[in-house]
Amino acid sequence: MSASLPVNVLTWPDYLLIAVYIALNLGVGWWVQVRSKGTGAEYFLGGGRVPTWASAVSWYGTSVSSVSFMALPAYAYAKDWLPMLVGPMASLAGMVVALFFVGLIRRLKTPTVYAYLEKRFNRSVRLIVAGLGALLKIFGRASVIMVLPALALSAATGINVYISITLMGVVTTVYSIKGGFAAVVWTDVIQVAVMIGGVGLMIWYAAAGVDGGLGGIIEAGQRADKFQFVSGEWSLSSVTGWVITGFFIGHVFTIVADQPLMQRVLAAKDNLSAQRMIYSGSAMTLPSNAIFFFVGTALFAFYQANPARLQSGLPDDAIVGYFIAHELPAGMVGLVIAGIFAAAMSTLSSSLSGVAAIAASDFLGVLRPQSTEAKGVALGQWVTLIGGVFATGMAMWIAGMGAKSIWEQSVELIALFGGALPGVFALGMLTRRANSRGVIVGSVASIAVTLWVQNYTSINSFLHAFVAFLTSVVVGYLASLWRRQPVDLARMRGLTVWDLDESTEMRSSR
Repeated sequence: MSASLPVNVLTWPDYLLIAVYIALNLGVGWWVQVRSKGTGAEYFLGGGRVPTWASAVSWYGTSVSSVSFMALPAYAYAKDWLPMLVGPMASLAGMVVALFFVGLIRRLKTPTVYAYLEKRFNRSVRLIVAGLGALLKIFGRASVIMVLPALALSAATGINVYISITLMGVVTTVYSIKGGFAAVVWTDVIQVAVMIGGVGLMIWYAAAGVDGGLGGIIEAGQRADKFQFVSGEWSLSSVTGWVITGFFIGHVFTIVADQPLMQRVLAAKDNLSAQRMIYSGSAMTLPSNAIFFFVGTALFAFYQANPARLQSGLPDDAIVGYFIAHELPAGMVGLVIAGIFAAAMSTLSSSLSGVAAIAASDFLGVLRPQSTEAKGVALGQWVTLIGGVFATGMAMWIAGMGAKSIWEQSVELIALFGGALPGVFALGMLTRRANSRGVIVGSVASIAVTLWVQNYTSINSFLHAFVAFLTSVVVGYLASLWRRQPVDLARMRGLTVWDLDESTEMRSSR
């Protein structure tokens, strides 16, 4: 949807609120830059000074993007709550990571999680996986999370969608360049507060337009069977319990392979702080999907009660922006638009910071180990700039495609090219027999099998990532057993869950 809808233009209080929000983000970037000592540890990990609570809020903000703010309500508005359990399962997966894998990850003492792959396998595996992970963050996740809020702003103000994308991309890139990781975390705190406020306002005004308020919304949802979120069918073509279970298993290692999230783990002052951060951030994420799905049901109930106020032929992806533009009073529109911006910019800035760390640590640090710390920071800043430009350009291209469901298509794209990455970490951390040849063969097989599943089966898109993960693990392990070489247990000490002495790791980090 690239053309703007004929809707009301924002009033000056709305523009003022949006301007204040943007100024706050840029101000945080400047403030962090002034306080920074300019070292690599400062730029990529915050110098170990970021409070645990702020990192936990940032974990939540990175996990909950504009896809949650825009696409989940749109899905619930048009369909039901069947994918709702994906959110709680993702939270539980984070808690599993905190319980079992923090020691393995933090013992690396590097800015990125991909250093583990060189120690466990070899340098080639590290470079390949790190490079693919960076590309997926920029051309996959970062671009998609800008498209949805741009559509909302277009629907709410009539501003061209490409201008909206440019605005988000430029502001986020600037403060990410200036302040690095610490700026990303502190702007996340602001953005989460604004986003929660925006969600609350939408529910408030939707309830005000329905007889019975919140109770009326629940009644309307029950009549339309909107609250169905568990399916006991054996089918894999819909969001059944089997699909959710598969998602949970794969998502544990999806988190481990996610540099923006693991950057917060690596930035913690010790293992215990890292675990507390994940537990707190995951607890915040636990109810999020239910809240966003409730927003969609609230909009459904509102327009069921007020059908004349809904424009015919409106795409589902635009329903949130349409409601904001037509039903909220002056001033409140700007605040909710800022909340949508916040949901996108939080995830975008985390992706840019993660990719910058990958460039400095996994490429410059490996290929040019004699490089100075200052060169690493400079490279990180340049990569942040380039990443922001490419993510913005990709978002513009997606906006021009007119895709029916950006959310579902993004899930399929990430599963196709990124589903193998969690499998690589699973093979390394859970087995002693897996080797570099096996993980490469498993990754290639994963792409081939996932491509076949997406084009020739009716398996639900939420299970595609698990198919990719499982293929990568099974094929990778079997390929490792072919002409297997003796396992060097001494070299592998501390690199798998079977070898790591957690008590020693915990003591050494305090």
